[in-house]
Amino acid sequence: MTVEEPRQESDPASPSRSRLIMGIVFATVLIDFIGFSILIPVLPEYADRLGANAFEIALIVAIYALTQLLFLPAWGWASDRFGRRPVILVSLSGTVASFILLAYAEDMATIYVSRILGGFFAASIGAAQAVITDLTEPSKRADGMGKIGAALGIAFVLGPALGGLLAGVGPKVPFHAVSAIAFVNLIMAWFFLPETRPIDEDTPRRGELLHSLVPTPIRMLMQVHDRRIGLYLYLWFHIYVGFAAVEGSFPLYLLKRYEATSLDVGIIFAWIGVFVALTQGILVGRLARSMKEGSMVIVGLVITAIGLVAITVTPSYHWLFVVGPIVAIGNGLAFPAFTSLYSQTCEARDAGELLGQGNSMGVSGRVVGAVTAGWVMDRFGLDSPFVVAGIVIFSGAIIFGAFHSILVPDRTLESAAPTPGAADPDV
Repeated sequence: MTVEEPRQESDPASPSRSRLIMGIVFATVLIDFIGFSILIPVLPEYADRLGANAFEIALIVAIYALTQLLFLPAWGWASDRFGRRPVILVSLSGTVASFILLAYAEDMATIYVSRILGGFFAASIGAAQAVITDLTEPSKRADGMGKIGAALGIAFVLGPALGGLLAGVGPKVPFHAVSAIAFVNLIMAWFFLPETRPIDEDTPRRGELLHSLVPTPIRMLMQVHDRRIGLYLYLWFHIYVGFAAVEGSFPLYLLKRYEATSLDVGIIFAWIGVFVALTQGILVGRLARSMKEGSMVIVGLVITAIGLVAITVTPSYHWLFVVGPIVAIGNGLAFPAFTSLYSQTCEARDAGELLGQGNSMGVSGRVVGAVTAGWVMDRFGLDSPFVVAGIVIFSGAIIFGAFHSILVPDRTLESAAPTPGAADPDV
C-alpha cells in the first residue's frame, strides 16, 4: 500500500465519510499534541537544572517556532500539490525522530537540536486545518476549526498532567513517553487517515515551491498578498506575540514564584486545558449560530488580555485555578473564529499554502514573543511578561475592530449565520 492509495477512496461530499475523516483528524491532532504538551511542565525545569536562565529557556520555544516559520509554507505547498495525507505522515515520522533525540538529550545544545528537528517537521496542524477546509462549507467551518481546537484543549488537559506525573518517576521518563506517543500517532495515521484534497483541483507548479520558501513576513513586506490577506497575516503575528508569554514563561513563572513542582505545573495546565476544550468543542459551535465570528474574535481577545494581566495579581498558586480559565475561555473563543474567517479568504487551490502562511505568521509571533518574554522576565521581574502580553493582546482586539469592515465583509458575516441542519457542535 502506498501513501496515495486512500485518495481514490475519499469522498468528501459524503456526510458519513466526512464525519469519519473529521474524527480521524481529531484523533491525529489530539495524540500529536499530547506528545507536545507533555513537555510543558518538564522542559523548563529540566533546563533550569542545567543552569539555563529565563532567556535560554525561552529559546527552546523560539528555536522550535523559528524552524516552523521557515518551513510551514513549504509544507502547505506540498499538501496542495501531493495531498494532505503524505504531508501528515512525513510530518509525524520526523516528529518521532525529534522526540527520540530529545529523550537522550543531556545538555542544552542537544535540546536545541531536537527542537529544530521538531519544528521542521511540525506540519500536521496546518495539514489538518486544510483537511477541515476540504470537508466543510464556510458556514460550518468555525465549528470544524473548533473541533481541532478541542483536540488541542484535551491534549493540554492530558499532556501536562501526564508529564508532571511521569517526571515524578524520573526526569527523563516523560521524554521517553513522548517518543512512544508520537510513534503510536504515526501508526494510527498510516492505517486510518485517507486523502481529502479534491482530485480535480489544480495543483501548484513546482516553481511555486521557491516562492513558498521565502519567509512569510518578507512576503508581506513585498506585498505579495492583497490587503485583506496581509491584515490577517499581520494579526496572526501580533496575537501570537502575546500568547508566547503563556507558552514560554508561565511554567518557569510557576516554578520560581510559587516553587511549584512539575506535577503542580502539569495540573494547572490541565485545568486550563479543560476550559479550552469545553469552549472550543462546545461553546464556539453554539455561539456560531447566533454570534458573528468577528464579534467572537474581539470578545475573546479582550477576555484573554484581562486574564493575562490578572495572573500578576494572584496571591497564591491556588488562585490560578480561578484566573487560568479566563485566559482559556478567551483563547477558545477567539482562535476558532479567527481561523475560520481567515480560511474563508483562501481559494481551495491555495488553502494549504495560505493556512500554512497564517500558521507561519503565528509561529513568527511565538519566536518574537518567547524571546521577548524571556528577556523581559530576566530584566524586569517574573510578572512583567504577562503585563506586556496583556497589552499586546488587547491592542490586537483594537486593530481587529478598527479594520473590521475589511477583515469581515458582509458576505462573510452572512456565512456565519445559522444554517438548517448545522452539525452538532459537540465533539
